[in-house]
Amino acid sequence: MGLRRFLLLAIQRLGVRKMEAFIVMLVSTIGISFLIEIFLATPDWSGVAAGFIPDLPPGALFIAIGIIGATVMPHNLYLHSSLVQSRAVSNTFTGKREACKFNLIDSAVALNAAFFVNAAILVMSAANFHSRGIVVTEIEQAYHLLEPILGTRVAPVAFALALLAAGQSSTLTGTISGSDCHGRLS
Repeated sequence: MGLRRFLLLAIQRLGVRKMEAFIVMLVSTIGISFLIEIFLATPDWSGVAAGFIPDLPPGALFIAIGIIGATVMPHNLYLHSSLVQSRAVSNTFTGKREACKFNLIDSAVALNAAFFVNAAILVMSAANFHSRGIVVTEIEQAYHLLEPILGTRVAPVAFALALLAAGQSSTLTGTISGSDCHGRLS
């Protein structure tokens, strides 16, 4: 826990943009790791496409709410809006309009990236576990099953790397947005 605090303080000293870049790097690591998993799993792409058609089978409401919550992540939206406000904007109509335009672009990119990362997690899980009738109840179980299913050590390593990056990203953004809402982040 102490190491994370030192990391956060070190990154904060470099400035807001460097911190943004570090968090983008962590999220990119998650995305790339799950893309590797998908490549190794070779999912049924027609099934993946069919998965994008809205449907809510009985008993799936809580899973759907969890997926929406994982994609939107309100604390990250709050942090994102705070980081956008830290940008130098001229106090004119044109300056504010330009800031709103860039805020829209930033938010659209961030939410779509979150959507695709979550979709990659679901595709990887469906291709590796659901298609084989394997019920995974714990994260350690998923990690240990990947190597025998896919036949390569790369799969569990990519999975572990994605989890590590997700944990660090979540910790950093949660800490930053929590400290920001109390006015301690400049």
